[in-house]
Amino acid sequence: MRKFLHLLKEGAVFTYGAIAGKKVELTSGSINRSIFSLAIPMVMELVMESVFVSVNLLIIAKLGDKVLGLVGITDNYINFAYAIAVGLGIAAATLTARRAGEKDKEGMGRTAQYIILLALFFAVLIGGISCFFASEIVGFLGINASTVTDGISFSRLVFLSIGLVILRLSVNGLFRGAGDADIAMKSLWICHISNIIFAVILVFGLGFIPAFGLMGLAYATVLSRLLGVLYQAFVFVSGKTSISIRVPLQLDIPLLQKILKLAFGGLVQYIIPTSSWLIMVKIISTFGTTALAGYIIAQRIASVATMPAWGIGNAAGVLTGQNLGAGEPERAEKTVWRAGTINMTYLVLVALFWQIAAEYVVKFFTTETEVAGYAVQYIHVVSMAYLLLGFTMVISRALNAAGNILQVTLLYLVMFYVIQLPLAYLLGVRFQWELRGIFTAIVSSEIVLAVLFLMIFRNGKWKTIKI
Repeated sequence: MRKFLHLLKEGAVFTYGAIAGKKVELTSGSINRSIFSLAIPMVMELVMESVFVSVNLLIIAKLGDKVLGLVGITDNYINFAYAIAVGLGIAAATLTARRAGEKDKEGMGRTAQYIILLALFFAVLIGGISCFFASEIVGFLGINASTVTDGISFSRLVFLSIGLVILRLSVNGLFRGAGDADIAMKSLWICHISNIIFAVILVFGLGFIPAFGLMGLAYATVLSRLLGVLYQAFVFVSGKTSISIRVPLQLDIPLLQKILKLAFGGLVQYIIPTSSWLIMVKIISTFGTTALAGYIIAQRIASVATMPAWGIGNAAGVLTGQNLGAGEPERAEKTVWRAGTINMTYLVLVALFWQIAAEYVVKFFTTETEVAGYAVQYIHVVSMAYLLLGFTMVISRALNAAGNILQVTLLYLVMFYVIQLPLAYLLGVRFQWELRGIFTAIVSSEIVLAVLFLMIFRNGKWKTIKI
């Protein structure tokens, strides 16, 4: 506890510098300072994401159940489209961090050029196709957009803005890899804060501005995402980042192959848990809507509490890449263990909190006794795995940054599709343990994954990967 409080004190000292964008040497000096300087902006990104989702949901709910269903469907589709952006973001962060550690400015610039060109290509392709087939896509997913006033126009405009999301997320990967996590944070903040402001004004009207209703939400989405991308462009033009894209553009097939290989691995890595969640929801739905509601509420509540831990994990990934690039594999390993210890300590405290307060927190979100019971049961059981989850978050990001994306992807495949889902069906449905069996399967798979990650990390082969 004393060590954790000391780390918190250090974190408070570094917070202002991290938000203000004060540059810190990441491959030498205090490891704690390096971790916090990157983790703080990343954590604040996730906090803003949570705030945005909550406020946006309140705005959408005011427009009625049909609109809520339409927006929910479009969001689910966009989440799958995110896979391209997530893959490119992982490739960008991995390669940029390695080049940054090597002090290879030209290599960073060339990587940025290819990432931006690929992001532009997929932005036009995915955004264009999604916009053109918007009505068919929404219909296939279960909603007739024509039954909602402006439903088809809304879907087309929002799907067109997918291209802006792909650009923003891909470029933010470049900033994180270069150690400019504060720029990535500001880009997301600009996007989400402006979205909330635009949505309130354009949906409900203000003064001489009429209420556009559902289309106001679409306009707000496009404008805010455009602002986020324009801010990124401004950063490059003004030279506020350590990445320079002014190097001569040359055909570099090996670099292109590296990016596509890493991006594909990151894409698959994203799709595995996303798709498994949908299957898990299908399994739990067999026990009724009450059980499903309890599971969804608990999962969302628990995910908010673990957000800071993901920020620390992302920071550890960037530090791993930069230290390996600087020829400091031992410092990279030490950084991962330190970040893992911080994460583990934090999550253990969260787990203890949930054992005491889960029942009281859940009551804020539901008054249904049975739903609350399922939610509390989930939180109590799953938080037991937090002891190891802290290291899983950190090591998975570190292995990705080292270029070992394929192995991480295979481990996720084993966790979700070989262990978690089959075991959930076996215990929950076949053995009729119901949600107790589902939760047991989730905890068991988390423990197996953590042990496998620890074994792979300890063997040290990741230190020798060349990218």
